[in-house]
Amino acid sequence: MPRRGHSGRLNGGIQGRVLLLTICAAGIGGTFQFGYNLSIISAPTLHIQEFINETWWLRTGQPLPDHLVLLVWSLIVSLYPLGGLVGALLAGPLAIMLGRKKSLLVNNIFVVAAATLFGFSRRAGSFEMVMLGRLLMGVSAGVSINVQPMYLGESAPKELRGAVAMTSAIFTALGIMIGQVVGLR
Repeated sequence: MPRRGHSGRLNGGIQGRVLLLTICAAGIGGTFQFGYNLSIISAPTLHIQEFINETWWLRTGQPLPDHLVLLVWSLIVSLYPLGGLVGALLAGPLAIMLGRKKSLLVNNIFVVAAATLFGFSRRAGSFEMVMLGRLLMGVSAGVSINVQPMYLGESAPKELRGAVAMTSAIFTALGIMIGQVVGLR
């Protein structure tokens, strides 16, 4: 059995695995979600617009005019980048106050809250919950796209920092691709 302190290969192999797991966990929990939510919104357009109209019909007894359905839909789509702006502005102070790792962990609160809002919006009959969920997903994306490369760059050994920091872009592209594939009819 090789000694841990004596064998550089054993320590390097374990450190490599830990670094790979760190990259995957941060990537899937961070920039992958950013890419996915960026691209997935096109697929359910008609379903969400129908949901907006049905909800309005149940509340008022009248359909919402098409131009107002389009306005609400536009708000739903545009709240994601607006939330991203808020998240990007929060990322620096959060990373300083909590540290990089804790910032990414706290950032998951926004994702869980958004998923809960999305999941219960139909049952509650509230398209406003979808709007708030998109805003919170945007905040999460803004934080993760800024803090994740910092965290990974600091976690990696000097000779791998550039390559490790680039994984954020890889996970973003992967999220966009998966969002497009899931959105296929």
